[in-house]
Amino acid sequence: MRDPKQIKPLLKKNEKIWMQTPDFRFGQLVMVITRTEVHNPKLFNMEEDEFEKKIEELENLLKQNESKL
Repeated sequence: MRDPKQIKPLLKKNEKIWMQTPDFRFGQLVMVITRTEVHNPKLFNMEEDEFEKKIEELENLLKQNESKL
């Protein structure tokens, strides 16, 4: 299992850089940080409200999977 203690420091660093570049969309920021050679327009152009919907979809899926255990 991956160490959950790594999550908050990573999110804090992400928050710091995003606050310096608030015009970036979240997906755009992720792509700029990772400097991937493959452009993913869907991620790059995704607005935050759509990203939040995707997070909610994942939360619901995880809840469904937990109830099956």
